[in-house]
Amino acid sequence: MLKKINLGFAALVLGFGLIATQSAFTTRSTTFWAYQPNAENNLRDYTKYMHTSAPSAQCTEDNEPLPCVIQVPETVVTQSDLQDFFAGKTDNEILALSAQRTPEQ
Repeated sequence: MLKKINLGFAALVLGFGLIATQSAFTTRSTTFWAYQPNAENNLRDYTKYMHTSAPSAQCTEDNEPLPCVIQVPETVVTQSDLQDFFAGKTDNEILALSAQRTPEQ
């Protein structure tokens, strides 16, 4: 009887150990979109963003109060994906995604 309990306990500990190690090494990747300022300066206009591999130092005061580069999940790889991602978000929520903003922001 004691061996069955010990075996069950050992299996439980092993199971939790496997779960912990699998979730500990899972990474959440992101990608970046650079905003291209325009006459309308509509930060929700997904066609004004260009996919980029990393934020650059090209942000200037001209971007204020607009995002320079936003950081989004890696699954957002096309402008259509970006449009879907923006759905239901407010301007402030989109600004909060900015990975690199001008110092004044």
